[in-house]
Amino acid sequence: MPPPPDNRPDPAALLAEANRERRGTLKVFLGASPGVGKTYKMLEAAREAAGEGVDVVIGVVESHGRVETEALCAGLETVPLAPVEYRGTRFRELDLDALLRRAPAVALVDELAHRNIPGTRHARRYQDIEELLDRGIDVWATLNVQHLESLNDVVARIAGVRMRETVPDSLLAAADLVLVDITPRELIDRLRQGKVYVPEQARAAMDGFFSIPNLSALRELTFQTATERIDQDALESMRRQGLTGRPVRTRVVVAVDGIGNGEEVVRLGSRLAGRRRAPWSAVYVDRGDGDPEREAGVERVFQLAERLGGETVRLRGHNPVTELLAFARDRNATTLVVGRSRQRPIAGLLGLTWSHQLLRDGADLEITFVASTTQRARRRRRRRGASETPWHYGFALAVVAAAVGVGMLIEPNLPLANLSLVFMLGVLLVAVRTAMGPAIFAGLASALAYIFFFTEPRYTFEIHRTHDMITVGFFLVVALIGGRIAGRLRQQVLALRRTNEQAQSLLALSRRLASAADLETVRRESATAIAAQVRVPVVLLVPQGESGLLAPAPGSPEIPAGTRVGAPVGTPASGRTKDAKAVPNDAPVLDEKARAAAQWAYDHRRPSGYKTDTLGGIPWRFFPLAYEQECFGVVGLSLADRDPPSSEVLALVDVLVSQAVLALVRTRLTTSLEQARVGEETERLRSALLSSVSHDLRTPLASMIGSASSLRSLGPALSESDRTELLDAVLAEGQRLDRYIQNLLDMTRLGHGTLKLTRDWIGIDDILSSALRRTQLVLAHCRVVRRIVPGLPLLYVHPALIEQALVNVIENAARFSPPGGELTLSAERQGDQLAIAISDQGPGMPPEVRARVFDPFFTGG
Repeated sequence: MPPPPDNRPDPAALLAEANRERRGTLKVFLGASPGVGKTYKMLEAAREAAGEGVDVVIGVVESHGRVETEALCAGLETVPLAPVEYRGTRFRELDLDALLRRAPAVALVDELAHRNIPGTRHARRYQDIEELLDRGIDVWATLNVQHLESLNDVVARIAGVRMRETVPDSLLAAADLVLVDITPRELIDRLRQGKVYVPEQARAAMDGFFSIPNLSALRELTFQTATERIDQDALESMRRQGLTGRPVRTRVVVAVDGIGNGEEVVRLGSRLAGRRRAPWSAVYVDRGDGDPEREAGVERVFQLAERLGGETVRLRGHNPVTELLAFARDRNATTLVVGRSRQRPIAGLLGLTWSHQLLRDGADLEITFVASTTQRARRRRRRRGASETPWHYGFALAVVAAAVGVGMLIEPNLPLANLSLVFMLGVLLVAVRTAMGPAIFAGLASALAYIFFFTEPRYTFEIHRTHDMITVGFFLVVALIGGRIAGRLRQQVLALRRTNEQAQSLLALSRRLASAADLETVRRESATAIAAQVRVPVVLLVPQGESGLLAPAPGSPEIPAGTRVGAPVGTPASGRTKDAKAVPNDAPVLDEKARAAAQWAYDHRRPSGYKTDTLGGIPWRFFPLAYEQECFGVVGLSLADRDPPSSEVLALVDVLVSQAVLALVRTRLTTSLEQARVGEETERLRSALLSSVSHDLRTPLASMIGSASSLRSLGPALSESDRTELLDAVLAEGQRLDRYIQNLLDMTRLGHGTLKLTRDWIGIDDILSSALRRTQLVLAHCRVVRRIVPGLPLLYVHPALIEQALVNVIENAARFSPPGGELTLSAERQGDQLAIAISDQGPGMPPEVRARVFDPFFTGG
């Protein structure tokens, strides 16, 4: 019975739906070619929506002189086009800013693939539409199928014309599609009637692009694109609701096992998918047996599938039927193609073959079985797995010999039938410690040893008693079944161990990348982790300057194979420390072809080298560190004189590279945020400094200017005491201004770490007396009280700085003290510290600003 359906909603589908709801909705009127009526249908729908009260505005509509199209524009609000001058010619383009200011509910923007005139904000019209969508404005647009980026090569082969104006498929994938279609003959009739182009252009178009075969092919591409989108929408809708059901579009899954007729199955699946114009996948279920011949067969089949345009998927599990059906249902597949390369009559009679299980559990799928045409009667050959060695069979013989010895020792005390348990224990031990083959060998050897040494007549392989024969038969069956189960469990444990090692590698890399603070550290840690996982030398190349040419990353030399994750570069897995450059056998050399492949991977943001379509014959594999439209560099694996990694290992490397890319993006973003924070802090300090300067410097300057002006204008009329008072005021305010400037200079030197401390032993009485002398003028209206505990120890400080700090505090206290108020200076010892307190009788400091007292340039108002 098939497993019960999981009706839980898919979180990824729900998240994608929530993200779409934050933006405006794009509705695309899709057609096979110009002239099918896309703009006309869009305007008809817009007039109907406007009649229902929807705020619809025309951003740009290309009528091409068609009277019917221009008539539909009447009555709809239009945002005037913006004039753009280019090379002496005046053009008119979509006025994006005016449309954003208008902010309608729906904006009509014709010709989605249009290339804007140079000088506008965006190079392409679909980029204007993206900005409208980000503002929450719904956009209706038109598009011909030949302008899709993924179909550019197909259209070029069909029509002989390569479209220069294309739009990314991701834009269409997030849009609502409205299919606008007419037959090719109707379109050609419209051309003849002048409803698409003027007569001269219409004749040239019918002789070239607008032919019946071209239009039919483009029409089929349009239907196929719409079908794919409908299928995707239906699948996402079902996932959001946690439902399963039949897909709209055919999907083919091809199952391969690496030992049968995999190439024939893949070719048939490719032809079947091609006839149905369906996507297809080649799937292999890895049960963890580690068979090198099987792995090599899977690699060959996967390479063939990739050349034929299919997807390759490797699954893990014990039951291939269950994993295969689960994958097919998850992908909403309709057809399953399976190879039958061997016959198992007994299992077939019992209904235990994979074919019977597929037919029984996959009743909702169309299943096609492919028989081998080259070796139809071929029987499965016994293969020695990667974990089976002659030593394992020697170990099995040793265990059987030990079981014989133990059996002879305990035979006098146990019945004969119980001795079989000793041999069964040995079989299980062999199965757990080795593999399936040695376990079966141990079971057969144990049965023969049991017959030879313990059944009558002794030391022969004859059995005379019926119950001995039955005992040996049951023993052999139980030993084989137990050995098979134990061997299978060991394979699963090994597979889990490999998976755990990969997970630990990913976890270790994630932890180290999380603590990386710069791009160089991220690159180095990533390359080290990849070298440890793949066990081949790794190089890291980064772009140099604006040219984009690759060169080895600074501070990141070649990383030898076997380097531990997180170990310094040049630390081999054995733990011995040596310089990576001192290992000539592990130091990879980039030749001309390798550098070309690396540069191609960087420029195109796609892998190159081994097992790719670009320079696939070189002993290198390059992975770009690419994120969206940016590439941080290239990671290269040197495969010279080494066994090439499997597809599974390359997939793991791809995951490691993806983690490294995310860490690089995060590091760059962190650096940008830190720079922005520093800039913001600098701007804040600048504003505070200007505020402080305007507040604290203008007061003494105003006082000095006023005193100097009085002396100049009233000098002869002033008495001697008045002139002395004015001069003292000028001197006091000048000294005050000097202190402010000195404070600013000291703060600047402190911020840059250039202020030198010159310490000396001095008493607190001397520092306080000097500070009071410097502030005696500002303290003239106050009564100063000194409360200094006698016998205080000397201080080892910078006397001038401590004095300046006391002067600042005393001056501030005097400024806010009332006339005749008391200002108290106290000093006492508190443990190993000396506490100096300056208190006044002013209004005090509000509690909400006390935490900011020591912020630079902060004033309490």
